[in-house]
Amino acid sequence: SLLLLASFGGKACFALPTLDFGKLGQLYNTAVKTRPFATYCVQGALVSGAGDVASQVLTRCKDKPMKLNGKQIYHAACTGVVFNGVLLPWYYDKIQSLIPGRTPVMVGLKVAFDQMLWGYCGNFGVLTVRRWMEGATFNEAVQHTRAEIWPVFRSDLVVWTTYNSLCYGVIPKSYQPISTAVMAAAWTAYISAVSVKDLER
Repeated sequence: SLLLLASFGGKACFALPTLDFGKLGQLYNTAVKTRPFATYCVQGALVSGAGDVASQVLTRCKDKPMKLNGKQIYHAACTGVVFNGVLLPWYYDKIQSLIPGRTPVMVGLKVAFDQMLWGYCGNFGVLTVRRWMEGATFNEAVQHTRAEIWPVFRSDLVVWTTYNSLCYGVIPKSYQPISTAVMAAAWTAYISAVSVKDLER
């Protein structure tokens, strides 16, 4: 569920694919090689922030003028730094290391492992932190997440099982960073909507 195939501890991971999108791709690849940790943190913040903006636009009240909640975007970006910039790169690196290869069996194992661990635990953590950052007490945030986690998990099962199967087995590695960033932004939009559900804005 994630920014995919990155690095941890200051050096790029063997699983990191390269981008081939002209000067933008060259700039990104240079940043990954020279400052991987900072690059992934910035990337995580930008993707999550963009996802929250999309969520606010899509869930806005049509009877009121559009006004983005900057604090909510900031909260989403901060969460993106931790989960998408720090934890997920390390997490996906471990999956690629422990279950290498793109055969159907290896792909199936990766997808199943991801669904069991991040599909539930990762989403539980993200939802709880986002709810807490939006003003709920920690106990209230946990209770809200418990009430919402199974619908989120079912959605994750449909969305990410499908995408990860394609990503691990079909999508060329040169396109995986872009495709995964798009998917992560879309998923963040959904998580943002769930995390602020029923809160007075």
